[in-house]
Amino acid sequence: MKNVLLQFGLTLLLLQSCAPKEPTVLQFENEALRKTFSQPRQPDAISVELYGKEQAALLNDPAGLPYFEAVINGQLLTAADPVWVFESQQSRSIGNGGTEYELRFRAAAGPAEGLIVLIRQQLFPESPIVREKLEFLADANNRFTLNKKDGELHFRFPQYRLRTAEAGAPQTTEIRIASWNHKPITFAKADDPPGKSNHMYYPDIQTTAPDAPGDRPAKGPFRIIQHRDWSFGLAYEHASQDNTNGLLDTEKKASDGRIVDAMQGTKGVFNFEVKDEDFQFLGIGAVGQAAGIDASVQAMRGAYLDEEPIDAQHPYASVWTAHFHHAGPALEDSKALIRDYLLNKICERPASRKPEFYYNTWGMQRASDELRDVLTYENLFREIEHAADLGADIFVLDDGWQEKFGNWTPNTKRLPDGLGPIRKKLEQHNMKMGIWLSPATVDSTSARYRAHPEWVIKDSEGNPITAQWGHCAFDMVSGFQPVFIDDCKRLIDQGARFFKWDAINTFFSDLPGLHHGDTTYSEAERRARYEYLLPIYVTEAMRILTEYEPELIIEVDLTEARRVMTGLAPLSQGKLFWMNNGASGYNDYGPYRAQSMRTIPNEFAGLIPLELFTYANYPHDLESSQDYNIHTSLIAGHGYWGKLDLTTADGRQQVGTRTALSKQVLPYLTDIAPEVEGKVGASPEIYCMVNAEAGAGQVFAFTTEPVETLNQKVKINTKKVGAILHAPFELGEQEARIQFTLDKPYATAAAFLLPAGEEGIQITASDSPILSWEVKAAILSYHTATDGIQTISWPAELGSPTVEGAEVLEKAESSAQTLLKLESQGSRTVQIRRKN
Repeated sequence: MKNVLLQFGLTLLLLQSCAPKEPTVLQFENEALRKTFSQPRQPDAISVELYGKEQAALLNDPAGLPYFEAVINGQLLTAADPVWVFESQQSRSIGNGGTEYELRFRAAAGPAEGLIVLIRQQLFPESPIVREKLEFLADANNRFTLNKKDGELHFRFPQYRLRTAEAGAPQTTEIRIASWNHKPITFAKADDPPGKSNHMYYPDIQTTAPDAPGDRPAKGPFRIIQHRDWSFGLAYEHASQDNTNGLLDTEKKASDGRIVDAMQGTKGVFNFEVKDEDFQFLGIGAVGQAAGIDASVQAMRGAYLDEEPIDAQHPYASVWTAHFHHAGPALEDSKALIRDYLLNKICERPASRKPEFYYNTWGMQRASDELRDVLTYENLFREIEHAADLGADIFVLDDGWQEKFGNWTPNTKRLPDGLGPIRKKLEQHNMKMGIWLSPATVDSTSARYRAHPEWVIKDSEGNPITAQWGHCAFDMVSGFQPVFIDDCKRLIDQGARFFKWDAINTFFSDLPGLHHGDTTYSEAERRARYEYLLPIYVTEAMRILTEYEPELIIEVDLTEARRVMTGLAPLSQGKLFWMNNGASGYNDYGPYRAQSMRTIPNEFAGLIPLELFTYANYPHDLESSQDYNIHTSLIAGHGYWGKLDLTTADGRQQVGTRTALSKQVLPYLTDIAPEVEGKVGASPEIYCMVNAEAGAGQVFAFTTEPVETLNQKVKINTKKVGAILHAPFELGEQEARIQFTLDKPYATAAAFLLPAGEEGIQITASDSPILSWEVKAAILSYHTATDGIQTISWPAELGSPTVEGAEVLEKAESSAQTLLKLESQGSRTVQIRRKN
């Protein structure tokens, strides 16, 4: 890769020394692709060529479709116009191992003369994934405007005419991820109403033919064009739910004219209609042409205002987009690239990608009549001790730690000495402090509310809206954004390393004079611009804060309809809290609520990396469902909550032991797509998460109805497996056979596959569950749950083994290893070491 980058730099150096009329060829590549920006002469069109190395073919027709289009100063301006002059390039290494290139062009003629175009490209070693972004700039001597075309927004970037004529009929697959309550639950109880939903956003995957000219583009944020020989995918990094489902209380609207958020009560008098298409701000077109398919990301709503200025103080930028390609039409291959993109490419800072477990106080608060007043030092210190028993790495203070909404300082009554004592207590247990905030919510009795009436969102009659929890809301697309960023920086300085941002809703702001339009624009135009910009402003705040503190993790709460951050934008800086209770409710310590939580990994398995979802389960042993709930958090979510006084010390220890086992294998699994068998509620329902090459993984089985003994086969490099814990097993040839007992209603079982260490010692079979296993300085120690028989493979280079704590039934030696067959007792620790 270094040679490739050096070659790119030398090419640019030579080109810049050439006479203006010489060809410009800006070419960069990695092991998967070559992308070329070229101009036959200067000035001329900007031509973009994409070559797939696996296909050994040019993927697009560089002359078939302009790379970008916009209406500037009332006229259509495209990359195909012969007006562009290449000025400069620069590059930087980015934190995820990629390289970002910035190419600078200037319009040398025409109505946009002097306009600067910055084209950003991010490439990654050995990957066909490219992130790209376009920016329009102007220097102090120029001013331009963005305009509509025939009364509609017209901004398209990127665009590629894909070469398809020689290979038969293509198809496209649209992947949405923000369809509220898209499906009924699959685990309904007998008294549940038909079609009961799960109170979460679902994926929605649809396969269709390419668009006809004039068709509305797909919402996405992913669209894949599949052909006989290759697939090409486009994605954009914005956010919005897919439609109005779950948004409006239609009966309330019909009776008194108010639009009411059906879930969280955004109330006010509004004189406009809300439609499904209002939530599509961008679209991905795939229009069939005689010689190919025109693939593009297009502005649909709110992306700019007619006559919006581009000058030295007001640059204009697209959102980040991404494209990828691979051989063949298999959707699973596209999904693998999407997972890689979201886990490894979209985000520069790795903190939010590390597998860590957290405890959140909200479950404890909902179990108390005091709700927020329960957050005292005494209660919190006790919870911190208990959360440490569970194996939590992060302790999150939820709503109630603060003085007021919009006054994000510690509550002087409940926490009179501030956050310092809590931070000190957490550091004793090597836990990070997390803080809940509701960025847009503001208490009308706060000094900030009184000082900034221009930020208070109002309804159509000019009255402040009643937003989340009966409070008012501030407009984030304004000078309020840097103020909130400063609030968060102060909390970071006090030790916060995790933020939960809640209730970032749309709120329908049409306030004039902020950053989304003045009074020369209609209320509808200002509102559309606000709704487009809101996720961009929130994501930018996340970027600034994670740059301020690279270890900071920001979790965005998406547990209600109208949460505007449901999309790819927040994944560029953090992760997503996806669901609170699903089909259940607070203080449900049984398996029903856990089934709701498992809908997330069940529906999104193989699409979005599970490490990017957070959710919390109750670790209590109150309804004989502790294992059931804990295993649900070990699959994904990695969160616990609830009043931990209701757990026993022994129960917390069991949870902590299992969490520690999961922590051992999770670093091997972040890039692995889980294999899921059965919908939630099936008997059995299985989640197999295995890194076959590393010999590591975890397998979970659930059942609603009792089933006979389940024998699960797992494909894995058995030479790399050290032992399998918590279930009887046998290692075969490239296959592990695991035995689960699921003989009760709502049963669950787990197996943890731990990799062998450098010594190469293995337990290759056990007919009783092994509870612990450790290899240290060529000494193997393990403990079983019941009496049983184990087979041990002891490498010959370690010398002859001696056994303590078990009876040797058989011993066979070879030049490579010693095989031991041992009979152990569950109450004793078995230890095998080299003979002195």
